[in-house]
Amino acid sequence: MSEQGKPVTTGEANVTSSDEVGLRSERETTRRRARRRRSGIVVSCVLLMLVGGGLYAALSAPSTAVSSPLVDQTNQPAEGFSLPDLLSPNRQISLADFHGEDLVVNFWASWCVPCETEMPLLESAYRAGHGQVRFLGVDSNDTRNAALTFLAGVHVSYLTVSDPQGHTASVYRLFGLPTTVFISPGGKVLGRHIGQLNAATLKAALRDAFGIKDAA
Repeated sequence: MSEQGKPVTTGEANVTSSDEVGLRSERETTRRRARRRRSGIVVSCVLLMLVGGGLYAALSAPSTAVSSPLVDQTNQPAEGFSLPDLLSPNRQISLADFHGEDLVVNFWASWCVPCETEMPLLESAYRAGHGQVRFLGVDSNDTRNAALTFLAGVHVSYLTVSDPQGHTASVYRLFGLPTTVFISPGGKVLGRHIGQLNAATLKAALRDAFGIKDAA
């Protein structure tokens, strides 16, 4: 006690009191930071759930349309050709014979495994179109006997020509078989499909090339 009867506050007591205030302030700051981190984690989890749910819904939704299967939609004049009829070799068939008509030109060969599946679909579309679209098969890099045997097996009735050396395929810059080229009545290339057509892609190709919806 002092002479006036008041308690004496020592320097050590002042230091201890200041330390306690500092510790309390530090603990409160730590708690606030922890709360902010927890809030951030919760928000991130909710966003991930929303994004994930949206992706799942988009991926799970059934597809209602087939994108265009056609490439090289150049609208450039198709290269002319004249080749012997596979069934009647003395008869020449040329691209000019189809002027004024929608034309599907399918390049194939007896050794082409996908062609065996594809060509009956082309035959079905040819028959379903009732002449609305013409079809022409081009047997490429093949022998006539092998091609005739193959043709009988796939039951194709539309016109087919023979190109034993594959010159026409080279002119059309094909990279493999089967390849199908869609040509306008004016002789312009509306597009091509590289590889095997299935029912859906054939229907889409006929729609995009000629505006036909029910031929396949």
